[in-house]
Amino acid sequence: MAEREKSELIVFGGYDKIKELLARKAISAITIDTTVFDDGGMRLDKGLFSQLLQFGSHPANLVLSEVVLREIKRHLTKSIGSKKDRFGRDLIDSAEFVGYDIKYVQEIKSKFEELLSPEDICEAQISHFLAESSAIIVDVDDHLQLGDVVEYYFDGKAPFHKENLKKSEFPDAISLMSLEGWARDAETELVVVSRDGDWAAYCETSEKLHIVKDLATALALFQTPDEAVKAAVEDLRGRLNDDNSEIFTRIEEEIRDFDWASHASHYANSQFEYEEDESYVELGKCFFVDRPDAIKVTDIDVEAVSVIFALQLEGNFVVNYSFQKWDAIDKDYMSMGNGQAGEEFSVSVSVVLRIPNKSIETEDVKWEIEPNTLHFDFGEIEPDWMNGSD
Repeated sequence: MAEREKSELIVFGGYDKIKELLARKAISAITIDTTVFDDGGMRLDKGLFSQLLQFGSHPANLVLSEVVLREIKRHLTKSIGSKKDRFGRDLIDSAEFVGYDIKYVQEIKSKFEELLSPEDICEAQISHFLAESSAIIVDVDDHLQLGDVVEYYFDGKAPFHKENLKKSEFPDAISLMSLEGWARDAETELVVVSRDGDWAAYCETSEKLHIVKDLATALALFQTPDEAVKAAVEDLRGRLNDDNSEIFTRIEEEIRDFDWASHASHYANSQFEYEEDESYVELGKCFFVDRPDAIKVTDIDVEAVSVIFALQLEGNFVVNYSFQKWDAIDKDYMSMGNGQAGEEFSVSVSVVLRIPNKSIETEDVKWEIEPNTLHFDFGEIEPDWMNGSD
C-alpha cells in the first residue's frame, strides 16, 4: 500500500478502505491490544468484549499475540483477586453496619475464600474464551527474530521513540512485529484494535496491519447487514429518538438506577484537613444523540443481531466535606466547619443490545449498560463560612 494512501487511512479513519479489503478477503483477521480488554471492564463473558466470541463461527479469525494474551491473564487475575478480597471486606462492613451476626457472616466469607484461586478462575475463563472464539495464538518464537526488535529499538522506529527510548515499549514491539510476521506468513492482513498511539504509529508504516481505535467500530466492519437487519436498526433508531418509547424508558430507568456515586472519583486540595461526609449524584436529562453511525451492528448470527449505541446522561455530582485543623495547644483536632463542592457533568453510557430474530419486541430484547467512569477535580475547597457573603 502506498505511503500516502496508508497515512490517509490512519488519519481520516478510512474505514471504507478496510471494508474494501475485507470484501476481497485481503483482510481475514482481527486482533486487539490489552487496552481493549481493560476498557471492556476486564470481563471476558459480558459486554462488547465478549462479542469477540463470534469469530468462533465467523469467516474471519480472531488472532492474539502471545504477549497480549499473557498481559490479559495478568490483568484478569489481578481483577478477580481484587473483587474476591473486596467481597469479604464489604460483606463484614455491611453486616456490622446493619447489626447482623458477624459469626454467620464469617462462615459465608470462609466458604467464599475456599473457592478456586484467582489464578485458577482466570485459567478457566481464558480457556473457555479461547475455545469459543477459536482464537489463533501467535507464538513469538515462530514469527519474530529478536534481532529485528533490537534494530527497531536502536533506530528509534515505532513503537519506539527516537527522543525517548523506553524499554517498556519492548512488549508492544514484540506483539506488533510478531503479528506482522504471522500476517506475512499467512498471506493476509489484520485489523488491529487499539487506542495506543505507539500501536497506531507502527501500523501507519505497516503493509499488513490496519489500525482501528475502538472495538465497536472494528466489529461493525466485519458485519454484512441484510435488508432485514438494516430495517431493525432503523426501527430501533426511531424508538431511541422517542423518549416515550418502551425500550427507551426501560433502558433509561436502568441507567438512572445505576450507582453513579460509587462510579465517580474526585480530587480536591484544601488548607485544612478534610473528610468526605457524603457524595451523591443529581441526575438530569437522558437522551439519544442521533447521527448516521450512532448505532453500530457488532454481531449477526442465526438467532440475533447485536448492536451498540450510546445514551447521553446529564447530571450534577455533589460532595459534602467536613474540615478540621490541628490545635497545637490542646493537642487535638478542632472542627473548622463544613463545605460542599459540586460540578455538572455529561457522560456517555454505552448500551450493548441484542435483538432476537431481527425483531424489536421490547420483552425479548436484552441489553447491558457500560457507563463511563466520572472523574472530577474540584481544585481548592474550603468551609462554607470562608466563601460566604460579608
